[in-house]
Amino acid sequence: SADHDDQPEDEHTPLLFTTPSQQQRPPRQPLQKSWGCNRLQLRVAIILGGSLIICLLILVLSGFAAQRVLDNGLELKIQKADIYDMDQTGFQISIKSTLRLDSSNDGLGGLTNLLERIFHPTMTIGETMLTMGLPSENSDQEQFMAQFPLSSQKLRMGDTLELNISSHAQVTNATMMAEFFHSTFASSRVSLALRGPVVTRLGYLWPMNLQMNQIVVVDGLSGLQDAALVSLSLPGDDPQGGITMSSTARIKNPSKIVSLRMGRVTFGIFLPSKAHPDVDLYKIAEVQCAELRLDAEQSHDISLAGRLFHMDDWILVETGQSGQLLPKIAKGSLGSEKEVLLGELMSRFIQGTNSTIQVRALASKDANLPRWLAESFKSIALSMVFPGSPTKDFIRSLNMNQLHFGFAESPKNHQEWDDPLSALINGNLSSQLQLPPNVTFPIKVLKMKPRVQMLTGQGVEMATMNLPTFLPTLSSQEESILNVQLAIEKPVQLEVNQKHLPEFYQFLNDSFINDKIVLGVAGDALALVETGLGTFELGPISFHVNTTQKGKFLPPFFFFFLTGLGGLITTPPILESLDVVDSTNESLTIQANLTLWNPSNISASLGDLSFLWAYNGYLIGIATVPGAQLVTGNNTIECIGMLDPTIHCRKQGHRKSRFLSLGQTDFGEDNGGCNPDLARNASREFMSRYISGDNRTSIHILGYEGSTRIPLLQSMLSTFAIESTLPTIEQNFLLSSTLYLLTSSLVLELQNPLDAVITVLYLNATASFKDEPLGHVLVDFERDASTPKPIIIPANDHQNETSGYTKTPRLPASFYMSSVGYEALKRALGGTLEVDVDCHIKAKVGAMIMWVDYARENVPTNVRKGFF
Repeated sequence: SADHDDQPEDEHTPLLFTTPSQQQRPPRQPLQKSWGCNRLQLRVAIILGGSLIICLLILVLSGFAAQRVLDNGLELKIQKADIYDMDQTGFQISIKSTLRLDSSNDGLGGLTNLLERIFHPTMTIGETMLTMGLPSENSDQEQFMAQFPLSSQKLRMGDTLELNISSHAQVTNATMMAEFFHSTFASSRVSLALRGPVVTRLGYLWPMNLQMNQIVVVDGLSGLQDAALVSLSLPGDDPQGGITMSSTARIKNPSKIVSLRMGRVTFGIFLPSKAHPDVDLYKIAEVQCAELRLDAEQSHDISLAGRLFHMDDWILVETGQSGQLLPKIAKGSLGSEKEVLLGELMSRFIQGTNSTIQVRALASKDANLPRWLAESFKSIALSMVFPGSPTKDFIRSLNMNQLHFGFAESPKNHQEWDDPLSALINGNLSSQLQLPPNVTFPIKVLKMKPRVQMLTGQGVEMATMNLPTFLPTLSSQEESILNVQLAIEKPVQLEVNQKHLPEFYQFLNDSFINDKIVLGVAGDALALVETGLGTFELGPISFHVNTTQKGKFLPPFFFFFLTGLGGLITTPPILESLDVVDSTNESLTIQANLTLWNPSNISASLGDLSFLWAYNGYLIGIATVPGAQLVTGNNTIECIGMLDPTIHCRKQGHRKSRFLSLGQTDFGEDNGGCNPDLARNASREFMSRYISGDNRTSIHILGYEGSTRIPLLQSMLSTFAIESTLPTIEQNFLLSSTLYLLTSSLVLELQNPLDAVITVLYLNATASFKDEPLGHVLVDFERDASTPKPIIIPANDHQNETSGYTKTPRLPASFYMSSVGYEALKRALGGTLEVDVDCHIKAKVGAMIMWVDYARENVPTNVRKGFF
């Protein structure tokens, strides 16, 4: 000890070696004892003082150390945060989180970790009030936006505490709360500052007042861009104007943490403008949901109900710098732009094509939403799909009724045609429009402008019809079916595809020859429609829609089965009349009326046509039809022709091919080529049968390469062939006769069936009764000077019954006295006998001399005895 160091050396001598004399020396004990007490007291004082200083240091530094441990080692992780029951004062919040004190990250070099391993202390956090705010670089200047209570918690160092908080958060700064919710809606990550005083106790130590300062990062909703209208219904007109709209929106909340529930929310639907799509928007609809629920990592189907505005009620807004929408005063009329936007939207919709719309919450419309939440919504825009119709075939059927074709001659002789290889077309179009099943509001089609492509059965485009303007329509609606009638009264140009002329020729040929023809139709149509949304242009709506009267489906088209002309022979053609109106030395000019039945809906303006007449395998004439018109149903065709047998040899190039098609094998040819006498004989037989009233005789009307100057019709008309019987003449050529037995003479009553004067130059006639000869007349008016002048039969103008009538002078006759027939004559003396007459006549019809054979049975014959 220090006391021993101050003693003399002898004092260090061990007591065992002390001499008696030394032991009897006067004692110094009191002085030593006093000094030792002082030194001990000093030591105690030093120890106590040091301990006190240490305690004071511990007391002072423990709060600092605990705050440092709290700032660095405390880990608060929010796993779920449900926010609901929002009002002006605040909201209910349920937080599921974990709390852990990480001793390895205590800011004290791991001292807390050492204490944890030795003592395993428990930290107690007393009940307190925490505040929420937005992080700031200067925490001293931070303002909090809400506060909520935190109940007492115990946390063992090193363990993880599940901290579940369910409390009402009171909003203290509405502006900051709006900013926080805006970031939560718009961003993928958002930071939240949790601060507040906490009273903590470590184990059994004294309580310490600390400050919680936690920055928590949570997942935001990323603008809720995974959103779409999955269903849409437009059931009818809305009483407030526009169309009632109900839909289902599917919105996915991408946040893993934040869930939101709020009451009624009103949304606006916006379309970008055409002029400034990045800035200007039109509000075209408002819809509401009764409750908006956005659970973390969940998709929710939200029922929306509202209305699409009438076009006049659209509101133009512009996007401000903050992303909020601001009202905009339009310069000039917006009608045309609105019509275009609405037309495009509805056109895409009915064709099953999606559109993109912008959806924004209109928080100001909902009084139940707190102001701070409404502010957070203002600049949040959802890019959402406006779904197209589930059915894409809007034009369900298209029928081309009563088509009328007009054709141009070559060279051009009509100003309205631009190309001789084109045609004009008009008629009626009827279409059936299939409205989507979710659309039942009234639609009226006011006008229509289709572009129609005519296709073959194999889908080859033959021709295209383009209407230059909109045409009025008649429309009627039956639930989801819209029937539209369009009358194309003024012909429009049908542009024939020059690359596919053979296909178009074949179509025309098939149209004439066949009973049914296949016509494919494709194209698009524009329509001016009137709805509860306004009047706007719909389309162009593409279609490959071709209907069939039989409902037959041939992919990829519905084909339109047209009734063809069937060769115009489904009902046999009738030659109603045949009149000679003029003549030359070589030919007769004949006017004929031919009745044709057109069973199809196809009519045509065919221009000037010409046809060959054939009888018994020989060409005997040619006929022209000026300005031929073919209409649906009954057609009376007036034609002017020439009975000219010389044409048979002039048309050698056409004759053989046409007669082969009619099954003829004798073409009237001899070894030298064409024999005109055979054709003359055929024409003589033809006229003989006509004058004799033989209506069983057939005549063929044939087309040929020169039948028309219209290039598009040349192929079809070159194969044209119909057959008709001769018409029944109105009056018999030989009306009656009178026989004078005593004078052997005969008087004939004749009536000309033609419009040309007939001059009889030679007459060789035989009368018989029941195949028994009665008598004979032979008169050559040209050579026999003793005979009367030639018999002139006036032309018949068909004005009255006596027109064309004549009575011959008495002609010399001879009777067969020994015949059975003569006995019949005698018995009929003074009366009438019906006899059969066969005549061989040389006559001049007009200016043309020809031989005619006439035969008639049961001619009324008066039998007289005397001269009168």
